[in-house]
Amino acid sequence: MTELGPLAPLAVDPAAAALLSDFDGTLAPIVADPAQARPLPAARRALEALVPRLGLVAVVSGRPIEYLREHVAVPGIVLAGVYGLEQLVGDEVVTDPRAVAHLDAVAAAATEAERRWPTLTVERKGSTAFAVHWRRAPQDAPGREALESLAGSHGLRLAWGRQAAELLVPVPVDKGTVVRALLDGAAVTAGAAAGDDVGDVAAFDALAARARTDPGFVAVRIAVRSGESPAALLDAADAVVDGPAALTALLADLAAALSRRG
Repeated sequence: MTELGPLAPLAVDPAAAALLSDFDGTLAPIVADPAQARPLPAARRALEALVPRLGLVAVVSGRPIEYLREHVAVPGIVLAGVYGLEQLVGDEVVTDPRAVAHLDAVAAAATEAERRWPTLTVERKGSTAFAVHWRRAPQDAPGREALESLAGSHGLRLAWGRQAAELLVPVPVDKGTVVRALLDGAAVTAGAAAGDDVGDVAAFDALAARARTDPGFVAVRIAVRSGESPAALLDAADAVVDGPAALTALLADLAAALSRRG
């Protein structure tokens, strides 16, 4: 199994293995307009092949569920959107009930952001969050204090990303809480998580915590590197690959190896 590199532990007992992936910068290349992000076709094909062979395959993303459902429409895959604030239950998008009291605040803050920063992209993530992107206009990037002030005035929490910041309802969920819940609900002895940004460190930490409490569990944390990779992500990783294409190659190799087993 050495040819599978960091994903080799998932091939030992595939039915007891979990694969958890971010979307942007991991399955899909980063693009200037977030609405145009698409997974690499080969990545989608690899996921389609892996879902029936692994115990759990999930995409855990800051994207809303509807976006993930449209662009990662793989039967049997588990989708967690907006860092777990949205879950797909059957065909229904279910919003964390703790978020309901803050939905008006999210809408008001997003409208204010659009007014204050007209040259930036304000990406509304369902009703529970929005992101301010300055990749297309870096010269107009808002200052930290301005974003903190906007979040604070509406009672929202602020999270930083790659040339972007997100304002979310003040509910204590992140990729780590999602990964812990998914692993707790699955009989798995190995798990791999892949991500490219600081928000994925929480997912890495959740895998590491599972390995500490369950000595039989093998955790694999894969950083998908770019020129914008945060040091915290690279430091927390067990393996580093260069961009979505390299991760896709690993997924395709794993899918091919498992397919040969029949």
